[in-house]
Amino acid sequence: MKFIRLIFTLGLFLSSPVVAGNVFQVDRIKVDVSATSTTLARSTALQQGQERALAIAMRRLAKQEEWDKLPDIRTLDIENMVEVLRISDEKTGPTRYLATLSIQFKAAPLRDLLRSYGVAVTEVQSKPALLLPVLEDLQGLQAWGEHWWQIGWRNYDIENNPAPLLLPLGDLDDSLIANAEDILIGDPAKLQMLNDRYGTQTIIVAHALADVEGQLGVTAYIFGEEDSDVIVRTYRTGELHEDMGKVAIDEIASALAERWKQVAAVASDEKQTLRVRADYPSLREWTRLLSRLNEAKLVRDLTIVELAKSYAYIDLAYVGSVTQLGGNLGQRGLVLAEGEFEWTVVAEESLVVP
Repeated sequence: MKFIRLIFTLGLFLSSPVVAGNVFQVDRIKVDVSATSTTLARSTALQQGQERALAIAMRRLAKQEEWDKLPDIRTLDIENMVEVLRISDEKTGPTRYLATLSIQFKAAPLRDLLRSYGVAVTEVQSKPALLLPVLEDLQGLQAWGEHWWQIGWRNYDIENNPAPLLLPLGDLDDSLIANAEDILIGDPAKLQMLNDRYGTQTIIVAHALADVEGQLGVTAYIFGEEDSDVIVRTYRTGELHEDMGKVAIDEIASALAERWKQVAAVASDEKQTLRVRADYPSLREWTRLLSRLNEAKLVRDLTIVELAKSYAYIDLAYVGSVTQLGGNLGQRGLVLAEGEFEWTVVAEESLVVP
């Protein structure tokens, strides 16, 4: 028998300073179906919503160059792959059903399905980047406050993207740190203050130029610790700026995800084993370190070989490359390093800074 956890929630999805995304979860799926009865409209809407969500999830997990390998949605038993189905903003009429869906798929079955088609899977997210949408139109530059460019990003599923994004609060403190001009020119000191406030290391400035009707220019400036880049898109469809903006948001978010997937995609679930020495100042810190290791998505299993007061030897069974493993552990606040004779892992906060 198939069981799906069905959850009804009230309210809107809100941006938060804390990002806890899941690439196997797809949020903000809007459904609106009319049929001969409410019951038929509802069942059809839920089916269509799950199909759309699965298509999004598969493309999210796979590199764009491998999308042609993805299985046909119509051939899959989607219901059996759903872990949790959340329904919010539900409205019904005699022949109509509207709702917003959030669907979480079972990680292992979906991962195994894609790999059976020869698709490399990216199940580990990058560290979240702070997203600063800046709108430039006939009224001038707008960074803080409500405007359609910011609202468009807020309505997009940015938390569950392989390259997750975090929207700032946009409160008085943000506006005192930097204005729209500071953000657009990439003032290093002020961007760093925003990074410090939100605990991020990378800032994405998404500039939308909407000063001509029927035309939209979008430039995403990436300000990172180790690299910087620019993504440029131009739209001349004659549509409303808001409608072109939705396409631009999807394309920019996908482009950011592709950058990450090129280094994070894992082609095989074949396990490898790496013995590491874990150093810690106390048994309490050992417990925290062990918890972080267990949370790392590329770590499939771990075996404690030797345990002492200030160190332990652990066999890590993992998938992917050592470089990918190191990046994954880094997301959990751990540092994996190769020494002269052995590999070591420590908590970032335990490192001694000279």
